[in-house]
Amino acid sequence: MGSDHRGVILKEEILSYVSPENDDENPTKFNLAIIQNLKPHDTKNSVDYPDIVKEFAFYFNGYSHGILICGSGFGVCMAANRFKHIRAVVCRDVYDVEAARQHNNMNVMCLGADYTDPDTAKYMVEAFFETKFEAGRHKRRVNKLS
Repeated sequence: MGSDHRGVILKEEILSYVSPENDDENPTKFNLAIIQNLKPHDTKNSVDYPDIVKEFAFYFNGYSHGILICGSGFGVCMAANRFKHIRAVVCRDVYDVEAARQHNNMNVMCLGADYTDPDTAKYMVEAFFETKFEAGRHKRRVNKLS
């Protein structure tokens, strides 16, 4: 999981929701083995999203799900799709997430912090982890992307 400076607050909200270090008062549905919280960790210093995505892509190789956040989601998505092992999609709601997982085998969900409230993001994260790729005719098309 990574973000630029504009996505830090939403990233922290999502991390608190999916983090394996939760307690009984803040249960999570997810038992994630690894959570990489890539920089930045504050909103004070501006960072360039291509640099964050490059670091993310290095660590992401071999993982099944990743989340990137910037102000609109567009910048991190464009940067992420430069890497062969990433299929990134900007998602605005649960329906986008489900369609991108089912039909396009999205493995990186890109969110716009300026457009996504934390409660909606939690439902989107659930859909991201729970929705499976349908394969079938979609598999042939997705295979042509690499």
